[in-house]
Order: sequence, then structure tokens, then C-alpha cells
Amino acid sequence: MLDAHADGLKVMLDVAFWAPRWAVPLGSPDGQNHFEPNPTLFGDFASAVAQRYDGDFPDPSDPGVDLPAVQLYTIWNEPNESEFLEPQWEKTPSGWVPESAQIYRGMYDDAYAQIKSVDAADKVLMGATSANGSTTPGPGDVSPIQFLQGLACVDGNLHPLNIPQCDGYQPLQADGYADHPYSMATTPGATSSDPDDVPLADTSRLETLLSRLYLQGRITTDLPLYDTEYGYDTNPPDPYAPFSPEQQAEFVGWSTYLAWRDPNTVMFAQFLLRDSPPGPGEPGTRQYWSPYQTGLYYANGEPKPAAQAFKITLWAQRLLGPGSPLVLLFGKVPPGSSPQIVQVQSLSGATWTPVITLLPSCGLQSEFLTNDAGYFVTTAPLLASTATYRLGWLDPSGNWEYGVPIPVDATQPLLDTTPQLQPASSGRPTRQR
Repeated sequence: MLDAHADGLKVMLDVAFWAPRWAVPLGSPDGQNHFEPNPTLFGDFASAVAQRYDGDFPDPSDPGVDLPAVQLYTIWNEPNESEFLEPQWEKTPSGWVPESAQIYRGMYDDAYAQIKSVDAADKVLMGATSANGSTTPGPGDVSPIQFLQGLACVDGNLHPLNIPQCDGYQPLQADGYADHPYSMATTPGATSSDPDDVPLADTSRLETLLSRLYLQGRITTDLPLYDTEYGYDTNPPDPYAPFSPEQQAEFVGWSTYLAWRDPNTVMFAQFLLRDSPPGPGEPGTRQYWSPYQTGLYYANGEPKPAAQAFKITLWAQRLLGPGSPLVLLFGKVPPGSSPQIVQVQSLSGATWTPVITLLPSCGLQSEFLTNDAGYFVTTAPLLASTATYRLGWLDPSGNWEYGVPIPVDATQPLLDTTPQLQPASSGRPTRQR
């Protein structure tokens, strides 16, 4: 996975699908390795993974060299989906309960303890839940909100569940909650009408629940949020995807801004780097295109516009407020040993013209500095109801490199608050990502 907010690329390992065959009961349906994995055996597997990547394990392909250390782990992948963990639901005398949450809690608790026993400094994330689930219990998947409630052994009112699986419940331990807030059929800013779904624009629902569970002693820590997967399928190559590669590139900046402005989100990762090859089935069918086509690059390695948008990230959005109309300008460029020189430009006819921003302490200049991490947020006068912007970065060789064009028009939603503007000298605008 790529972490757009990391100071350099760092590895996060999913101890995930599938479990080793020896950790799953014999006779599991369809021979799949995701049916009721044994918690103790899965914990043993997690221990083996952590020992292999503790920084002292010899590299089998290069004698005399140790494999690099990994210090961030996520347990499993989207356990609230039947594709990755079964069964999802169980019918009890008191109604349907999310059985997948009960299975996952056992797996997670053992894996957490085993990884920490290898190196207590390793961070372990729980959850890795997908953004939505079935609208009714029973068939289908479990929504992320219902899954987290079940994981903490509480009902929708946060009252303790009176079921055998919750006997002797102990508060959950974690270093963070992993989230996959996909919104592939809608724009990054779109909210869901289902209160149990958690697309990117509704991550406050998940954060609120995590905080309430912490305050009630169901979780030992008020957990930060790690968005460990996010992306958009593109058309082409997938003819069933609703968005073009150009729209995907625009959404890189929009989604990054939404994650960045949330002080409780500490990581925002792009998934995938390269499109997956098509799956089995007749070419052109939905089954054929079911693997993710969310890459920054096509399967053949050709870059999509999103590859440049990921490197030089810009989001521009109209601001609602008193006085002359303004546009929010948020961006990120590759960080260096000091703040980076950048410039925002607007398109006038066929000519790109530097924009005079209103960044504090920078004066009326078109060029300004990011903070040490390569981020900035500022505003500028919105000179027309329709405008297009791009971000320029003065790279280490002294040449200007530009990101993708970002349009702003009257159909775009307004931001109803003006962000706190911060010059480069003030450091990171929010928590480090």
C-alpha cells in the first residue's frame, strides 16, 4: 500500500486473507481459508510473521543480510464482508447478531498479543472494515458500525450483549483502527443515507463510535483512524466503473484533503499502485472486471493522470462566507529537508497565470513555501464562477513540475467554513500522517 502522508514509503503488513489451511477447521465450506479461523492457531501465524519481520531474520535470498523490520500490522482484511470471513451473521433467540465480529475478536486478540510479544513497539491496527454492509441482518455483509458494536460486545444502544460469545469480555486493545472508506460509486464528498455505512465523507460516524466505546471502557484507548485503503476504479479499463481516469485524478486531491483536515485521521493510503489483471469469466462481463482497477497505473504499467496527481496533489474548492468569493487551495508535494517552493496557477484561455494567494506572512507573492512535510492550505480570490487551477512544484533540480488541472465551477459544493491558514513556519497543519 502507498501512504500519501508518510515521510517516505513505509511497509504495513496485513496479516490477512487467507488464514493458513491448518488454522481453519477441516471441512470448511468450499475449502476456503476464511471460515471460522482458530484464534490460537491464527495467533501463532501472526507471531511467525512478526518474528520474520522483526529486523533480525536472515534474508533467505541474500545470506548475511537481514530482512527489514516492519512495525505496523493490520489484522485481517474487511472482516465484515463474507468474501473474507464467514459466517457473517448468527440468529439467536434475541435476534440476529454479527457473528463475524465475534470470530474476528478472538483472532484479533490472539494476534495482537503475539505480535506485541515479539516487539512491544510494533503498532497493531484492528478493524480494516469495508465502508458498507447489508441493509438487513441475516444474508449479506455486516455494516462497519454494526461490526464495531459487535466487536465491542454492545448493541445499537451500546448496552452489553447478553450472548455466550461475550462472556468474560475484556476491553479491546489496539494502536489504531484501520478503515477502508471507499465511495467508488460517488464522489469523495458524498455522504451515505444509511447511518451504519462509513464512506470517506462519513468517517466521523466511526470516530464518534470509537470515542464512545473508549469512554465506556469497551476499548482501552481513544483510537486514531488509519485509512489503509482508498481509491477509485476507472473507465477505462473497467467499462462498468462510473468515473474516468481524469475524474480519478481530481478525486486524489479531494479525498486527500478530506482525510487531512480530520485531526483524528493519521494515515491515508492509495490502493492500488497498478490495476489488477482482469478476473475469470467472459471478457467484458462484470465478473471479468471484478478485480480492482483503482491503480495509479494501468495493468500494463502506463501511468494514469492520477499518478501525477498523487505526486503533486491539489484540491480547489469554493468557500462560502462574507465578502468577496474565495477559493480554498490545498496541496502537497514531495517533502525534502526543508519547506518546498510551490505556485498555484489558474487557466485563462490557453494560458496558465500565477495566482496571488492569501497565505499569511508570505505577502503578495505567487510563489510560497509549504510546511516541512510538503503541505499547504491557503485561499485566493475566486475571480470567476468557473475556474481551473494547477499546482507547480520547484523540484530539487530547479525545474517546475505541474500537477493535473483541477476545475472549480458553480456545481461544486461549497465549504461553509474557512480553514485556519498556516504558513510554512508553523509546521504541520494537523497531526502527522
